[in-house]
Amino acid sequence: KFPESSPAPNAVASITKVKLLGDAGHASVATVRGKKRYIYEYALEVSWKVTGLGSSSSDDSGDNNEKESTTKGTMTFPDVDGTCVVGEGYDMVEYSVDQMGAAGITPLLDRFIKNGGLRDAL
Repeated sequence: KFPESSPAPNAVASITKVKLLGDAGHASVATVRGKKRYIYEYALEVSWKVTGLGSSSSDDSGDNNEKESTTKGTMTFPDVDGTCVVGEGYDMVEYSVDQMGAAGITPLLDRFIKNGGLRDAL
């Protein structure tokens, strides 16, 4: 969910699909000083969607109707591994918006999907 202080506090971002890219990736278990260590590295494409970025309109009676829209896109991470420091996020090489649900929301997507928010939560 977007923060209450954002221009769209009712918007919700979610991951819809995670796809392993190619055969590039490995996982193993190593024992170091009697402790198991899990070692992994993958390349992933993450599909996402944002709902609740509707545009407000009013009908003839003066009532406001919220028109629900869905925005969808993908982010590609070539190097997902166990060395990423919590809170820093993984390096992203590709970001795309495949379906724009409402006009004028690019700054919101940049702030809460591409450069923070959902990306940092991964």
